[in-house]
Amino acid sequence: MATQKIADTPRWYVVATKPAREFFAAGQLRNQGFEVFSPKRKATIRHVRKLVTRSRPLFPGYLFVQMRLDAIRWRAINGTLGVKFILSQDERPVPLPKGFVEAIMAHAGPDGMVTYAPDLKVGDKVTLMAGPFANEIGELIAKDDRGRVEVLMRFVSSVAVKTTQDNLLPA
Repeated sequence: MATQKIADTPRWYVVATKPAREFFAAGQLRNQGFEVFSPKRKATIRHVRKLVTRSRPLFPGYLFVQMRLDAIRWRAINGTLGVKFILSQDERPVPLPKGFVEAIMAHAGPDGMVTYAPDLKVGDKVTLMAGPFANEIGELIAKDDRGRVEVLMRFVSSVAVKTTQDNLLPA
């Protein structure tokens, strides 16, 4: 009975993609008529001695597909270019908890770009999302009107890191 209920309503499922093929796989799935959500984030990287902001997957190697299991040929997903497989258990896709993808979509624009605009204040603990100190926690010590910030990282000694507010999350 519970399986029938899951099959009747559209749910979100996780699709694993080949390395660095998230956006390509999303396009291929859309061409087949699937509803796809591939959240992105801005990442500032150093390229040829200058900083460049690029679009990167929020979840590298994964994207989301919404479907009703009883109304769609979901097995075609596994044969799609750029896709490894849809996450399954006992040969059936496993739906994500209700509200998970919707919560991410609430922070995303029409292009899938996720922006968390936290009201960060000087003195707040933050986590860096990109760069050599990714996933490290520091303290916000300076902030300007154009979104540039300075974060104090404490290791053996203290190091001030300059980045943009887009690369921070509250710790």
